[in-house]
Amino acid sequence: MTAHPPTAGEVTRDGLIAAARELAPMVREEAERSEKASRIPEFAYRALVERGFLRTLLPKRYGGYEFEPAVAARIVLELAAGCGSTGWVASCAMSHQWMVAQFPLPCHDEVWAERPDQMVVTCFAPSGTCERADGGFRLTGTWRYASGCDYADYALLGTRLPSGNGADKPVPGFVVVPMSDCATVDDWDTMGLAATGSHSVALDDVFVPDHRTIPIPLFASSDAPGQAAFETALGDYPVFSVGSHGLAATAVGCLQGALDEFAGMLKEWRTGALGPTMGAQVADFQSVQMRVGHAGAALKAAKALLFRQLEESRAAIYDRGEALDTDRRIDNRIAQAYAIQLAIQGLDQLWGAAGGTGIRHDEIVQRAWRDAHAVSHHAFFNWDALSAMYGQHHLGLEPVGLY
Repeated sequence: MTAHPPTAGEVTRDGLIAAARELAPMVREEAERSEKASRIPEFAYRALVERGFLRTLLPKRYGGYEFEPAVAARIVLELAAGCGSTGWVASCAMSHQWMVAQFPLPCHDEVWAERPDQMVVTCFAPSGTCERADGGFRLTGTWRYASGCDYADYALLGTRLPSGNGADKPVPGFVVVPMSDCATVDDWDTMGLAATGSHSVALDDVFVPDHRTIPIPLFASSDAPGQAAFETALGDYPVFSVGSHGLAATAVGCLQGALDEFAGMLKEWRTGALGPTMGAQVADFQSVQMRVGHAGAALKAAKALLFRQLEESRAAIYDRGEALDTDRRIDNRIAQAYAIQLAIQGLDQLWGAAGGTGIRHDEIVQRAWRDAHAVSHHAFFNWDALSAMYGQHHLGLEPVGLY
């Protein structure tokens, strides 16, 4: 029998984070098999649901907890310490609920009518064709990178919404579509985050009613229609100050898991039977000790940066009732991106000391290294683009990018 997720009165922030920490060793055991299957195992997804993670950022009126984004990021970090792909899918599962909550209220009532724990995948880049129809739009095309689509109930897809009179240019927007209206294209074959199952989804002349659409300018504003559903200030966040923290936490969690595992392995490792140091304890080499020290410092710095930034945003929105201005939004983006860079630096240090054993598929260091690098290649975290955007803003220029 499937357990029911804890209700809002039963769950605590620390309880959710502890549940993620307890689940991490189990998903670590399955990580290699998950990669080969290009999906996290079903038990792992069911565990995300049963522990209540999908309700973390969901409005209370639909059975959610409405916890702060930092709670979601800490859950992701703990899960990613066991398996980066599981952490990534969990981050998507939590933050995409919040994104659907920005849509008009009739969309909420439709998506969460039967149960709160809906898995929503997103494909942000506008794709396909979108034509105006009576009461909505008709869409055809293929959308890429639907992380977790093997278990999805709905898809949130980027498109260009045509105007009503046809004279104006189409407006970038999002639509919400049931997965029953989508076909999955098996095309996810990557060097990192391989178990996220981020396949493409395809639509063939699918009708989407108006209430399941939203223009991106409205979605990204402080006036999105669905914000009325929140009982707390959670709805007041700008979009890139919510889910992007959780995705960044995936890379930091990869470093945390790899560092813990690597330190444990070093207690048993001895050098090979060739050369003047044969049989020596690897942990006794100062170069290895330094690499572990560098990785540990990178982990501390990444966690401090990420969660200090999350707390600054929380204090502004919750305690002082302030909207996040451009300064704060861009601070969030540079913190997310640099936390990932720090995680990669730490994993590079461990990778350099992993030796021949470290290249085995069943070792966590190489997988964590690959997963964190895959995170850094996501369009949201392109370091060149985000560092330039930060520089533009602080040089008094118009910042170009997503914030």
